[in-house]
Amino acid sequence: MRLHRKSVHRGQLQIAETLVSVSLILVLALLLINATNQALEPYSDLTSLDLSATDILTNADEVGLLRPVIYLFGDSRYETNFTAYQNLLNDYISTIIPESIGYALIAHEILNGSINPEYNLLIGSPTDIGALQQGGEGTVANYHLGSFTSSDFGRFSTQYLVQLYLWEKI
Repeated sequence: MRLHRKSVHRGQLQIAETLVSVSLILVLALLLINATNQALEPYSDLTSLDLSATDILTNADEVGLLRPVIYLFGDSRYETNFTAYQNLLNDYISTIIPESIGYALIAHEILNGSINPEYNLLIGSPTDIGALQQGGEGTVANYHLGSFTSSDFGRFSTQYLVQLYLWEKI
């Protein structure tokens, strides 16, 4: 009697499905915890906004939403994929912060160790970014991305400084 190798592949598939399910549950748990904290403690100063911005960028990168938005921006081959990831990232950010907080996401390319002053506006409006950069009341979290490797999109080695601006709406 021969054992079929299909059961081995089925077991691997079940393990993969389990890992994906656990990851999604973890993300949902983080969103629920954050929403609960916001309901209990409204934002009252820029320090709490700064901590939230850093957490948002870190978590968005860990769940695989941030790098596709940064690295697929402007690449016509992946325009549909970029838009899908951009919408997911925008939804993710908007579910974490209250409606009284505005936000914008930009990315500066790092060339030869220097930050390019020109940036890609990924989420938000140029007017808001301009006002904040000219001394508006808000906070910015910086996040460095060194590369992106994907089986779907390929390998990217450009470095970026990603900035998430948060401010209280008037």
